[in-house]
Parts: sequence; structure tokens; C-alpha cells
Amino acid sequence: MGNLIYQWLDLIWLPAGWFVVHEKHRGLTIAFIVACILTLRTQVEMMKMTGFETGFLPILDGPLLSRGYIVYGIIIGIFLLLAYFSQTTEKMIFFTAGLSIYIVAVCVSMVVMVL
Repeated sequence: MGNLIYQWLDLIWLPAGWFVVHEKHRGLTIAFIVACILTLRTQVEMMKMTGFETGFLPILDGPLLSRGYIVYGIIIGIFLLLAYFSQTTEKMIFFTAGLSIYIVAVCVSMVVMVL
């Protein structure tokens, strides 16, 4: 049971995203969080399939999922903070900002997972 909770710990961000942002940005915020959750799982599986359970370089030796939780947690937290203060932003601008932050999240998490 504890392992199952650990595997899906980042689902806590979904209700936080729902209640923090303005009503018109909720859909995009939930989509951003779900994309981050799914991307984390994909990155961890890719790294495990290569045979390197702790990354390619022996700099960090923690589990990949834990490193991903930290990176994506920080980035989702920053995104929610920015979204909270962007209540008057148009949807298209909010979408492009979210997409940019998502790309940064993927790149940073991949670097951390490789280490």
C-alpha cells in the first residue's frame, strides 16, 4: 500500500492546481500538471530501460522517481504561483507560458535524471 501511494504521490498537485488558479485557467492548469505527471513516468521508464537505475553518471545515487518528484514539484509549484498572480492573463498567453515552463521542466528533469 505504501509503495502504491509513493508511486502516485504527485497526484496531490491536481486539487492544488484546481483551487489555486482562476476559474478560466483551471483546464490548462490541470492539463499542465497531468502532462508533467505522465512525462515523469515516461522519463523514469526510459532511464530504467537503458539499464541505468540511478542515472548515467554516478554523481547522484537516489532513485529516479524521487529526483523527478523534486524537480517537477518545484516547477509545478512555481507554475501555480505564477498562475495565481496571472488571473487577468488571456488564455492563449497563459497556454504559451505553460508550454514554455513545461519544456523547461522536461529539460531540467532529464538533466537531473542523467546525473
